[in-house]
Amino acid sequence: MSAVLPPELSPRPATGERGRGARLASITATVLAAVVFVASTGGWVLATYYDMHLDRIPGLGEALSQDSEGPLTFLVVGSDNREGLTTSQARELGTGTAANAGTGQRSDTTMLVHLSANRDDITVVSLPRDSYLTIPAYTDTDGQRHPAHKNKLNAAFALGGAELLINTVNDATGLKIDHYIEVGFAGVVKMVDALGGVDVCVPTAVSDRRSGLDLPAGTTHVDGVMGLSYVRARYIDPTADIGRMERQQRFLGSMFQQATSAGVLLNPLKLDSFLKAALSSVKLDEGMSRDMLLDLSGDLADLTPRDLRFLTVPIANANYTTEVGSSVLWNKRQAQEVFAALEADQPLVKQPKGTAVEVAPEDISVQVLNGSAVEGLATEASDDLESAGYVIGSSPTNAEATDITTTVIRYDPQWNTSVKTLQAAFPDATLEKAPGIGSTFQILVGTEYAPPEAVRLVKPDTKLNSHTAADDICG
Repeated sequence: MSAVLPPELSPRPATGERGRGARLASITATVLAAVVFVASTGGWVLATYYDMHLDRIPGLGEALSQDSEGPLTFLVVGSDNREGLTTSQARELGTGTAANAGTGQRSDTTMLVHLSANRDDITVVSLPRDSYLTIPAYTDTDGQRHPAHKNKLNAAFALGGAELLINTVNDATGLKIDHYIEVGFAGVVKMVDALGGVDVCVPTAVSDRRSGLDLPAGTTHVDGVMGLSYVRARYIDPTADIGRMERQQRFLGSMFQQATSAGVLLNPLKLDSFLKAALSSVKLDEGMSRDMLLDLSGDLADLTPRDLRFLTVPIANANYTTEVGSSVLWNKRQAQEVFAALEADQPLVKQPKGTAVEVAPEDISVQVLNGSAVEGLATEASDDLESAGYVIGSSPTNAEATDITTTVIRYDPQWNTSVKTLQAAFPDATLEKAPGIGSTFQILVGTEYAPPEAVRLVKPDTKLNSHTAADDICG
């Protein structure tokens, strides 16, 4: 599985840029359990080479839009299919093998993955497997018709497979699902092992016999089997399935970062092994053609971990008693706001670009002094800072010196946190301590003055409990 690629397919760049193998990893981004790994343009020959490993599910056309352009919403399902697990792996995981797991499958993980029309951000919304929803009327494999009824979300997959699950999510969210992706237990194991493992984090030591999870407190680099145990464990967290989904999201973010590292992208053996493991581990709807995946790989060229946002559908009651047992009841109003934003292709969190800072510009008072012979420079810089949101504490004026080239920031040391915002705005500036000047910072601009760069707060103002793949996995 880890054979070296033929020369014409080698992912090692020849001109200092990422090669085509690394670029095809973007296809993996859109087809693997919401792990939107890495994207750039790709070649037709390489796409064909890996396309042979993909398994497509027929007959889902009526349930899906199968659009390939504009904003796209994928339903990504991690099923409890044991196919591909070895006997020793199944024993370690406590799952049983495909031969002894009984009949039927359930959706162990269900996520909506929304790609914006301009492909500059991706939103992943986790749907609890115990969500109490209406299962639409359906006909089973024996030809018997069943009326619509209430049940848990994962029952839809067990009762009617992918099609019934898609229809259930369509009705519950009001969204039209464009494409469907499914990955089994073995797929997670193979992908993580092909990456050389990933980092996970637990606040306290964990030993869970049911899932096979055994980790010390803090961050641990795990292999595929332990990684699957980490995302499957349901009884190590007081919030049960809610905490489990949070771990799944952190895990996918960790996989994203690992897969986009130079150690994978520039290593032909590891990249080839990963792509084969990934693409052979999933099932796609027939509408996800090679050409569509190739187009997406080009469209997603500039994605970074910060552009991949995770959240869980808003919950009203995580322990709602029903005729089918303890279930999860969505917060209808907040959930509908989330789905309406996705339908309208609007960002759920309007995160400004720029370096993360703890103090916002509107909480910082500045005065600009012209330290050069350039007439009007202080006024120009003061206007720039005001436009960027800073408070102008005093009118711009001239400094005594006229030979300053780069910007100088004078500050009282007691404001050593606020000054970091100005340092991010003027990364080439020199900091100069000036005890006693008060809360208004003095910005001395020189002949090489450049407008302040954008900054953003570390914690954006949002009512949604969300995070990105760039955030600390122990967060």
